[in-house]
Amino acid sequence: MTIQKDISKETLDGWANTTEKLKDDKADVFSDEALTLKKKRRPKEALTLINLAIERDEENPQYYNIKGLILKDLHNYRESRNAFDRSLELKQSDEVLINKIDMLHAWANSLNDKQKALELINEAIDNAAYITSDIDMEKFWYLKGSILDCLGEKIESKKCYMIAEKMTDEIARMDEQAEYIKTTQDTLICITGTQFYFGPEVLEEGMTVDLVRDEENEHDSDAIRVEIEGETVGFVANSPHTMVEGVKSASQIKEIQFDKAEIKFLYLYEYVIAKLI
Repeated sequence: MTIQKDISKETLDGWANTTEKLKDDKADVFSDEALTLKKKRRPKEALTLINLAIERDEENPQYYNIKGLILKDLHNYRESRNAFDRSLELKQSDEVLINKIDMLHAWANSLNDKQKALELINEAIDNAAYITSDIDMEKFWYLKGSILDCLGEKIESKKCYMIAEKMTDEIARMDEQAEYIKTTQDTLICITGTQFYFGPEVLEEGMTVDLVRDEENEHDSDAIRVEIEGETVGFVANSPHTMVEGVKSASQIKEIQFDKAEIKFLYLYEYVIAKLI
């Protein structure tokens, strides 16, 4: 038997006292020692030993599970996934599935490539559906929300955060609002800048507000003020950063005849949606 050179002298000396045990069950001795080395944060040596265990018993799912954990410690996530998948081929196990999705979470969290990270966190969430025991998925949904936010997917990002916080009723309401924005024949706008006046709380659902063209506005000649009884409470949004898909900007409605809007709802706790009337 040849021990690979990355085994330390301390480890080699330990084998001198295990000769009899090796005769009984070499593979289990290798796997037990691999776990010990993993706990001591010596993953390279641990990987050598778990590979020796696998050489002696290629059908043991737990050995591949241990290998997956060691490879995760080494940040070799691709090979870690292969090891977990091999373990699951041999025997389905909640323990291994949990280890695998935790590895996928760590892998996704390590990447600057957010599209690849999204694929990995989706894989983790999909795999979690096969786990029969109760597990807390909060960190997975938070990470997915963060990734989607980086990708500019604001609505889906918010939904992930809401799932993480178990806001079931709010998610159902948001889905209804999203469907309305997508399918309505009404001309919708976003009202922005309310924080600079009286706050969004003054704009209640069903309220009618006045829309006043502000062509002398030094920042935007297409600006449209939103007023209540002559007091400015905000402006019709005219930037992609202050709008959601499905609404019109101030520039897009400047040729339409209007002077009022009806407040519909606060969308995603951020966007005041109104329709022209």
